[in-house]
Amino acid sequence: MAIGLPKIEITFSSLAASAVTRSSRGIVGLIIKDDTDDTFNIVEYKNALEIDQTAFTADNLQYINETFNGTPSKVVVVRVDTASTKVVADAIEALGMKKVDWIGLAEGTTAEQTALATYVNSQEALKKTIKAIVFNATSPDSEHVVTLVNPSVTYKDGTTATGDKYIARLLGLFAGLTMTQSGTYKVLPELASVTMPVGATSVDEIINAGKLVLINDEEVVRVGRAVNSLVTVGTGKSEEWKKIIVVETMDLIRADIYSTFKADYLSKYKNKYDNQVLFISAINSYFRQLANEDILDPEYTNIAFVDVEAQREAWLSIGKTEAETWDDATVKKNTYRNDVFLSANIKILDAIEDIKFNISLF
Repeated sequence: MAIGLPKIEITFSSLAASAVTRSSRGIVGLIIKDDTDDTFNIVEYKNALEIDQTAFTADNLQYINETFNGTPSKVVVVRVDTASTKVVADAIEALGMKKVDWIGLAEGTTAEQTALATYVNSQEALKKTIKAIVFNATSPDSEHVVTLVNPSVTYKDGTTATGDKYIARLLGLFAGLTMTQSGTYKVLPELASVTMPVGATSVDEIINAGKLVLINDEEVVRVGRAVNSLVTVGTGKSEEWKKIIVVETMDLIRADIYSTFKADYLSKYKNKYDNQVLFISAINSYFRQLANEDILDPEYTNIAFVDVEAQREAWLSIGKTEAETWDDATVKKNTYRNDVFLSANIKILDAIEDIKFNISLF
């Protein structure tokens, strides 16, 4: 009986089984400007009861508390001096290598919001999974940047705040959603109303421009469509990439496979086809488990495999011209140096958000 790679199988099974609960426990990075206590730059809280009431201004205390109105696993508060002229750069430096899933400014100018959007977009190019919520920033057309555009929100107690001051609340909301839930149409019970962007002719127009908009819906305020700032599709990106829930799922899968490869496979096995097959089998088992959790579509064949053409091109690029005539089986057996070329076809389940219901009368 084949022994295979049990540790990798076990790791993937554990990750798949916990995917829904892990996805609902995202970490928020909240950037604040505060000089109340300048003895620290970073502090982490797992719940609102841990917040040091003496370390922040009243406004910043409210922002941190509002973040916990969602269900993040942790809020990493990044303190920046109020006199800073490079708030985002200072915050990113202070954050260092700490992991956060969602990041935003508790308050920020348009320039600062745009700087954060630009930073997160640069991390997207590096395959990082950090996501930002920004306010009225110059959009980088990115699936990892969410751009809120409501000019202001009014709470049920009658107080009104500009849109940027509501970002902390939304960070907590999206960090607390599971892969089986979308933020679309989520009720924001503390709000009485919101103002709509000036010049927009319809909510659909705002959403199609890659903006997150809150809407007044009868007697409640809701998140409109939970979309990111991606507008341009094609070249490997489709319409589904505009949905926050889909990108969250892609990020989870990418992170799980990368971390497992790095921890349990990298440099621990010779690069031969049999060992690649074992790793691919483990990934496919992971996909099956995700389908059981309704994260991937169980009606679709979610499968990973050797990227034959990429591996063939690697040999051709160094002058191995006979690779042009190799059949697929031969390409697979001729592994290339220390590289593993894999691809996958998967179908991520979106949430139910629209209905078309035609009724015919007799």
